[in-house]
Amino acid sequence: MARKKKADEESGGNWMDTYGDMVTLLLTFFIVLYSMSSIKQDKWAEIVKAFNTNGKTKVDQIVLTVDGNGDSPAANKGEGEVTGKGITDLDEFYTAITEYLEQNHMSTTEVVERGQDDGTETNGTNKDNIYLSFQNSITFAPDTAVLLDSSYPFLDFLGQRLSEVNDNLAVILIKGHTAISDTSVVDSRILSSERASTIANYFEKNYGIPAEKLIPIGLSHLYPVADNSTEEGRSKNRRVEISVIGKNSPLVQDELLKSLIGINYNLSTALDEVESAN
Repeated sequence: MARKKKADEESGGNWMDTYGDMVTLLLTFFIVLYSMSSIKQDKWAEIVKAFNTNGKTKVDQIVLTVDGNGDSPAANKGEGEVTGKGITDLDEFYTAITEYLEQNHMSTTEVVERGQDDGTETNGTNKDNIYLSFQNSITFAPDTAVLLDSSYPFLDFLGQRLSEVNDNLAVILIKGHTAISDTSVVDSRILSSERASTIANYFEKNYGIPAEKLIPIGLSHLYPVADNSTEEGRSKNRRVEISVIGKNSPLVQDELLKSLIGINYNLSTALDEVESAN
């Protein structure tokens, strides 16, 4: 009997060996799975940065999908910092220009004005007339229509803003002014016209402003705002004025603009009328 009891005890311990082997195999299996799915250190760092709102490192985008058979993460296709949807109407356009001038310490030399309404608005709103005058932001090489490099930052800003409100615009009048100069060897009327045209071409080619909306005008030295006998006065007289006229302006609603500059602000409509007449 004693020998049979000892045999039972020995046979009962065998299942513990089998159980231990199974647990060891399971543990090994999970370790292998974990090692195959472990996150790379650089990817983990990107995830941490993305959720760290106080972090100084900018992460444009983290893609959570995978390419191909799932062996590798998809490439980051972020386009950089999001700048928003842009401005949508002339109220925002006016605010954007004034804020830009203030932030860049240009408000003391450059002028931005807006038409005031009488409250009736029975035939358009004068607030759709925005007047801009620049003597330092848009400048040219002496006696030429060649823009100086210092002009491009503001021209690019203004061109982008104009393109965003293009649907609300009727006409953009660009007026070039010169100053009387004893050493000048060019015709001031031609020079002022060429400078205005240079700006119009820049807006058309770089920001898609329709050519029919851009009206360059050369006014020579005939409309000074300061004394031409001093260099300070001549500096003020060398200026570019841009009048932004919205479609809801009384100038458009009453066809005053058409009679003033001899064109229809909606060129496509005018062309349709000509084709119909023929």
